[in-house]
Amino acid sequence: MKNYYIIVPKSLNLDQRLTKYPPKFEYSKDYFLYFLSEIVISASKVQTENNSMYAVSNHFSPLCSDVCQKFCKNYNQYFDYMYENFFGEGRLVWKENYSEGKCYSFKIPDYYWADGELEIITITNEKLITQILKNQNLTIHNSVKKHYNFTIKYFDNEKFEIDERLSLNELFQSYLDSGDYQKYIKNAIKILNFKNGCFNFYLRRETDGRLHTALTSFPKACRKYLHYEGKKLAETDLSASVLFFLSHILTIPHTESKAALLQQQLNSQDLTYHYMLAESSVMPCEKEIQHFKELVLNNKIYTFFNDDFLNMKNFENKFKSMFNRDFDGDEDDLRKFSKISLLSMLFAKTSRFKNEQAIFYKYFPSIHNFIKKLKNKKFRNFNRIDYHKKLSYIVFQLESYFMLNKIAREINNVFKRKIPIFTLHDCIVCKESDLPTIIEQVQNIFIREIGYSPNLSSKIWE
Repeated sequence: MKNYYIIVPKSLNLDQRLTKYPPKFEYSKDYFLYFLSEIVISASKVQTENNSMYAVSNHFSPLCSDVCQKFCKNYNQYFDYMYENFFGEGRLVWKENYSEGKCYSFKIPDYYWADGELEIITITNEKLITQILKNQNLTIHNSVKKHYNFTIKYFDNEKFEIDERLSLNELFQSYLDSGDYQKYIKNAIKILNFKNGCFNFYLRRETDGRLHTALTSFPKACRKYLHYEGKKLAETDLSASVLFFLSHILTIPHTESKAALLQQQLNSQDLTYHYMLAESSVMPCEKEIQHFKELVLNNKIYTFFNDDFLNMKNFENKFKSMFNRDFDGDEDDLRKFSKISLLSMLFAKTSRFKNEQAIFYKYFPSIHNFIKKLKNKKFRNFNRIDYHKKLSYIVFQLESYFMLNKIAREINNVFKRKIPIFTLHDCIVCKESDLPTIIEQVQNIFIREIGYSPNLSSKIWE
C-alpha cells in the first residue's frame, strides 16, 4: 500500500497530547491527522472579506457523520477526544452543534494554528488509505477523454517528484510578505493534491477551449521543486501568444475559405460566424495588419506602446494599483505594465479602458474598430454582459487548436510517448534534456501549418 499525505498546522504537536493523555480506546494516530487535515482543507474554501489568517482559520468546517463514518466507524470517539479540554493542552478542536440541515462543525483553535505555517505529513494506515482512495472524486471532463486522452497518460505520480517541504516554505515566505493567508493555504493544498496524484482535467470547448490540469494550476513559485523521472522540467512558450493568434487570424484573407478554415480551428461555429460577420462590416486595413504582425513576430508589440502608456493620464496611480509600488523607471516593469494594460483592454468590455483604447486606436484604428464591432455583436446563447468575451474565446480556442491538436498530438505520435510533454496553455513543458527537440518541433509545425513560426522563449524550472 502506498503512502498518502495530509496537511495540518505545523504547531499541532499531536504526539505530545497523545503521550500525556492517551485515548481510552484503541486508536490510530492517522485518523486524528486525517480529520484535522479535512478541517484545514475545508477552511481553504471559505469566502472571507479579507484574506487574513484569522478570517480563514476561524471558520467552522462541517464534517457530517455519514461521511466520517465511511472512513472510521467509531469516529465519535476520535472527535470526543479532540474536544476534551485537557489541562495544559486545551481542546484540539472547537465544535458547533448540529441543527436542522446542518452537520456538526469543527475548527482548530488559534493556539494550534500558531503563525499559520502548514506541513505535509505521511499517513500509512492501510485501511484508512483504502477508504480515502475509494472515495476520491477526481474530475476528468468527457471532452478531455474524447479529444485529448493522450495528455492524461503523462500524469504519472510514480514519475513526478516534488519537494513539498521546500515548496511550502516558499509559499509561507510569500505569505509573510503579502499577508494573503487564503492564497497561501490554497496553494499549499495544490501541492498536497499533486503529491497525492490528484490530477483533475477540465476542458470547456465552447468557451476558452483550454486544457486545465494539475500543472496549469500548480503554484508558479514552486515549479523549481518539481521534477519528472528525476530530471528538471523546462518550458518553451509563445511570446505574446494572444496577439500572435490575433495577428494570424487577421492575416488570413477574407474569403469563403477563411470561414472553412476557422470552422476547422475553432470549436464553436457560432464564433466563426460572428467573426466573419464583424469582418464583413469592418474590414481591417492590410497595412495595419502587417505592421501589427511584424511587431508581434519581432517580440516588440508591448514595448511599442511603452511611451504612450507612460504618458497616459493617471499612469502613476494605475501602476501603483497594479504592482502595489511606485514606478521607478525600470524598463521591464514598464513593459509588464504595457502588456497587462493592452491585454486587459482587448478582453474587457468596450466601455472600459478608454485611455488604453485611444492609444491602440492611434496606431491601429481599423483593427480597433473591428475588435470593437466583434465584441459588441449580439451572440446566440450569450448574455449581453458576456458579448465582449468572444475575442478571448477565439484566440484561446486558436491557441488550443495549435498547442493541443497540432503540436502536442504530433509530438506524442512521432516520438511514441518517449518524450513526456505537458501543455500549459501557450507553453509546452518537457524534461530539460528534451527542450531543444521540442523547440525544433514547435517551430517546424508552425512553419508547416501557417508558413511562419512565432517568437519562442524558453526557460528551465529552477
